[in-house]
Amino acid sequence: MTRRGRARPTAAGVRFILAIALVVFTAAGGSVGQALDEYQMKAAFLYNFAKFVEWPADSFKGSTDPIVSCVLGESPFSGALERAANGRAIGDRTFLIRHILDPQEAGSCQILFISSTERRRPRAIFKAINRSGILTVGEVDVFISEGGIANFKVDSGKIRIQINVEAAERQGLRISPKLLSLAQIVRN
Repeated sequence: MTRRGRARPTAAGVRFILAIALVVFTAAGGSVGQALDEYQMKAAFLYNFAKFVEWPADSFKGSTDPIVSCVLGESPFSGALERAANGRAIGDRTFLIRHILDPQEAGSCQILFISSTERRRPRAIFKAINRSGILTVGEVDVFISEGGIANFKVDSGKIRIQINVEAAERQGLRISPKLLSLAQIVRN
């Protein structure tokens, strides 16, 4: 880590996450020669986040309960998230996608992707979520400063991940050092 608290991704780390994203994409029906668009990549990242996050024990009722990834607001994925991940297994758990309209419905989610259509109300959304242990993921500049945990930022045509480790800790989430090594670490 640098003195400013930012983890610098290693070349091996970047290759690792891109390889995972490529595997998810090709398994979802894409071809290697086909260009990956922004939301196909974000879908692959969302699925792979589940492999690198440890939730509190009370986040699941049983050891085989699914990992539920919810999308709040208009879905920008055009089916890419469902093709990449819905019903796939992560250990003993399946990965399920739900679309929700109200943040109060997020109680059954382990991952909550908050669409850019909800950009004006992140604080209200965070207040409405009625339990801890939810990995909140956004895609707007103020998402992290408003209390979100992970944010996708497009920089020079590349998707960068920002992670607020303090927000993750408040939610009782443990994020793998492998994922943190690929992210810009933000503390507030």
